[in-house]
Amino acid sequence: MNGGCQKANSMRKDNRQAALNRIATKQDLIFCIEFGFAAIVFPILLIGFINLIGGKDMSFWFALPIGIGLYGILIGIWWLVHCKKNKAVLDYTLTKLLDSPVGRIMSAMEVPVIACDEKGMLYWHNDVVENLILEQEVKSPRGSEIYQGVRIPFKEGEEYLELAGRTFKYQPIETISEGNTYTFFVMQDCTELLRITQQYHDERTAVAYIVIDSIEELMQYVNERFRDALGEVDDKIKSWVASLNGIIKSYDNDKYVVLFDTERLEACIENRFAILDSIRTTRVGDGISITVSMGVSNLPGTLADRERSAQAALDLALQRGGDQVVYKHEDGVEFFGGKTKAVYKRSNVKARVISSQIVSLISRANNVLIMGHKNADFDAFAACVGMARLAHVNGVDFRIIVDKNDKNLASCFAAASRIPHLRDAFISAREGMDRLKSDTLLIIVDVNNLSFTEAPEVARKAKTIVVVDHHIKKEELPETVKITYIEPTASSASELVSELLEYGINMLQMTAEEAELLLAGILLDTKQFSRNTGTRTFAVAQYLRGQGASTIAAGDMFRTDV
Repeated sequence: MNGGCQKANSMRKDNRQAALNRIATKQDLIFCIEFGFAAIVFPILLIGFINLIGGKDMSFWFALPIGIGLYGILIGIWWLVHCKKNKAVLDYTLTKLLDSPVGRIMSAMEVPVIACDEKGMLYWHNDVVENLILEQEVKSPRGSEIYQGVRIPFKEGEEYLELAGRTFKYQPIETISEGNTYTFFVMQDCTELLRITQQYHDERTAVAYIVIDSIEELMQYVNERFRDALGEVDDKIKSWVASLNGIIKSYDNDKYVVLFDTERLEACIENRFAILDSIRTTRVGDGISITVSMGVSNLPGTLADRERSAQAALDLALQRGGDQVVYKHEDGVEFFGGKTKAVYKRSNVKARVISSQIVSLISRANNVLIMGHKNADFDAFAACVGMARLAHVNGVDFRIIVDKNDKNLASCFAAASRIPHLRDAFISAREGMDRLKSDTLLIIVDVNNLSFTEAPEVARKAKTIVVVDHHIKKEELPETVKITYIEPTASSASELVSELLEYGINMLQMTAEEAELLLAGILLDTKQFSRNTGTRTFAVAQYLRGQGASTIAAGDMFRTDV
């Protein structure tokens, strides 16, 4: 305690201590006004008295310099008294503070400790901080920026403090002395730890997968023109990787894997992966731009973990339409690019493979639950009905989770009531939880965010999930999702489900009512075939017509809902 008091008394008293002695109280202001009044009025009265007694005619302006001089003398005397008084109060308060139980503990600590008042002004520091100040004064020609009365630069929400050229993590401890609240800050020097952490982060190997979009469509052009364009893109990619001091390996002609230091990512993020724009200027055929998709990851963990994460990021970029970078890092996922309209590149082969995989999961499941997004529309309802047909054909018990009281779906329920295997198929979210087992297959349609489904709790607890959707995928799906069929180029979920049914069931195994519901779902999302349509949209419509759907009946159903 005595050492703490001696330290308090020995703190340097340079001109910066004026911050503690400034005129700040109402009483000080009153004293200044009184001194000013006395300094001006007294000389005037004195000159008036001399004129009256001595018969002299002295000008009252003669009193002004006298008053100013007198005012200065009075202020000087007051200032000396005021400083002495403040010092006495400060010493007394500081002694009391350091003599408290908390103060005695803080004074004895061998780590940096400072004490601040309620305004964040430095009130006291221990010998360890004094040594840091001396080190800073030696290193910096400006000297130390730590002194009694300075405001400590605490930042709200941050756990670190920059002080004396070092970085500290601090723990606040409040105490009360003489009716005032003071806070001791016990600090841990993290400068070296943070430096090593940043160095590890900067030198951590980032992994990127790059793929040229729509390579099948580009190959239809004359080989020489295609090879020239592909060679130009290859040169641009390799030049970009060289600027990152990275290494690159090509495979499958149109794919690359890249390794580089995470430190180099900052420049890429600042220019928002300008390599995308550079590659987009390369054209082939009828002015068609070549684009690339990229998945990048610098997540913590092993190199193998980052490789898998980069592959998943690339898949996400492709599912979002391509011509973009998906960057996965510790704080989440970022997206760059995506300026080119998605190319219609679904293939019959993919639909056939996905259909076969879903049928395989259905066959192995004990029961199937199907649902769309909350506040389901025609497209979500129809897609559920289509997947129910797939489960029914494979002889597996199924239920559709939907809000049975939704008046907007009245015409849908009316059409479904004419389909024998759907009459008792609709259940609530609570009933869905009761039917959820460890071997239940959950099929989600028209949405790829599990939180937005009709029964989010069912989605969170299901062990095996299939997602069929036409919306852009914005986040990574959990490991319980075994199959994803996400195609942003499709007009609707009904279109995707119809394709799956085309390869998953035999001809005429679908009722006209089911076909009309699916066609109505397509009509809803395409606004009567006026937007987001492609050749496959019309091919699916033709398939549904062949299954007995009436375009007029589907349109009437849709208009009735509206």
